[in-house]
Amino acid sequence: MARIVLALAALATTRALQPARRTTSLRAAPVDEAPVAAEAPVAADEAPVVIPEPPKPVPRNDVVRSNWYDLALPFSPRPAVLACDLAADAGFDPAGLATSKVDLYNYREAEVKHARLAMLAAAGWPIAELWDGPIANVLHLPSIVEQNGGRDPSVLNGGLGLISPVYWVGVVALAGAIEFVGETNKARQKAEDSTWMLTGSWVPGDLGFDPLGLYTTFGDNAQAKMLMETAELKNGRLAMVAILSYVIEEVVSGKPVVELTPLFFEPFWKVVEDLMFAAPPLYAQ
Repeated sequence: MARIVLALAALATTRALQPARRTTSLRAAPVDEAPVAAEAPVAADEAPVVIPEPPKPVPRNDVVRSNWYDLALPFSPRPAVLACDLAADAGFDPAGLATSKVDLYNYREAEVKHARLAMLAAAGWPIAELWDGPIANVLHLPSIVEQNGGRDPSVLNGGLGLISPVYWVGVVALAGAIEFVGETNKARQKAEDSTWMLTGSWVPGDLGFDPLGLYTTFGDNAQAKMLMETAELKNGRLAMVAILSYVIEEVVSGKPVVELTPLFFEPFWKVVEDLMFAAPPLYAQ
């Protein structure tokens, strides 16, 4: 009997211990977690200041491509150096003179100087042939143009010896002063911006001379400035062709250009009168 009681007691004890074992095996072990420190609030005056990045300069070739990308010679590829860095870049260099960016900028500066001089000459040449005589009479001076047969003095026309040496001294002094101002302005702008070829801070031929403020007023952005530079070069190139035609016409014909093309150098009403009332050549007596 005692054995039966002991067996039942052992069985009851075993069953009582089994749920406790399952609970122990399923219960997760406690994990020691370090307390998280709360972030201290940042005062408004101690907030980090975010400095915006300066805008990147717009490459001049991007501006040129949007305004001047036509090739002067469509059947010829664009030279590698002429990568639209300058205004009025039509990729025209058949002789391959510009072999580097430095050469390109030097040639462009020379072109701008010749273009400006040609524009002055294209207007001054006929004005001298028209008004040199009347002005000389008012000042009681001999007319050099009249002494040279009505043609402007030049290397091919002759008559340069009639001009006073004082005039040549003044011309050389004025040209030297302009060149000095241009070189000084160029050196200053290049020193201020080492990436002037990219940003266009220095433009070939820029003398800093704009008394009327036209370049500042009409060139209020990169594209407008590029268009104004292009307009100057296109007019200058046309003026170089015009002054060359003046010289050839006068040398070949021996007559002043104002007599060869009176249509351009007479008052408008005089031109209309000549066209309306002039007799045809076959019936003119």
